[in-house]
Amino acid sequence: MYVMIVGFIGAGKVGCTLAKYFSLCGMTIAGFYSRTYEHAKIASEFTQTQAFRTLSELVNHCECIFITTAEQQVLILWDELCQLPIQNKWIGHCSGLLTSHIFNKNKIVHPYAFSLHPLYAIYDRFDCYTAMSGVSFTLETHKNNLSKLHSFFTPLKNPIAFLPAQKKPLYHAACVMLSNQIIALVEIGVELLYQCGLDEKFSEQAWHPLFLSNAKNIYRKGIIDALTGPVERGDIKTINQYLTVMPDELKPIYQQLSTILINISRKKHSNRDCKQLELEL
Repeated sequence: MYVMIVGFIGAGKVGCTLAKYFSLCGMTIAGFYSRTYEHAKIASEFTQTQAFRTLSELVNHCECIFITTAEQQVLILWDELCQLPIQNKWIGHCSGLLTSHIFNKNKIVHPYAFSLHPLYAIYDRFDCYTAMSGVSFTLETHKNNLSKLHSFFTPLKNPIAFLPAQKKPLYHAACVMLSNQIIALVEIGVELLYQCGLDEKFSEQAWHPLFLSNAKNIYRKGIIDALTGPVERGDIKTINQYLTVMPDELKPIYQQLSTILINISRKKHSNRDCKQLELEL
């Protein structure tokens, strides 16, 4: 196993969560540097590590440095790191979109640059580490670094897949579809409940189990076997009723999503003719 001392630049949600989780898995965490020393202090107390007052101190203590700040700050911090002795240091970030190629000087990428992205919406500094054992990661780096980095991350026991740099925009779009975009669909559904005259308290209580049970069903059975509803049944009459009463601005969304469901239904019912349903949509 390849062992390194790890430091974090940025004491927010991602930094605190990963540092805590890495530490519990047995990795050696030196501590945090933050623009605000108080933030670094809080993070260091939470993870039982050190708070560094200067970036130089953290660099001197660490062999691997994670930049876990907002994306727009990563390049700023990289410029500062370039003024310090980092020639043999591993430098990584946790963005789902940015690649390790941003860590370059005079258009030459740092030889020990990487990005490690957790497929999880980290929403809290102090609680999310408890869920990390079930989270998958993608690792993007130069292929020559893969062996050492896989060895370094061995204590995590998490699934870690290599992701080519050129695929990161598509990958990030996939993550957004599986997380943020679902929020938009929930908003649409809840608004339609309100338009039915159902009050907010009832609607909130009603949609939670409906949403969660379906999500669990997808998780347990898979996308194809979890499919239910009028598209799966080929119920054109019901779908036409939806389109008759649905607000005009929502009809294209419903139609596009239903078209995707038709394609899933074809996989579930290979002998069913869906042409008429497609024409209705």
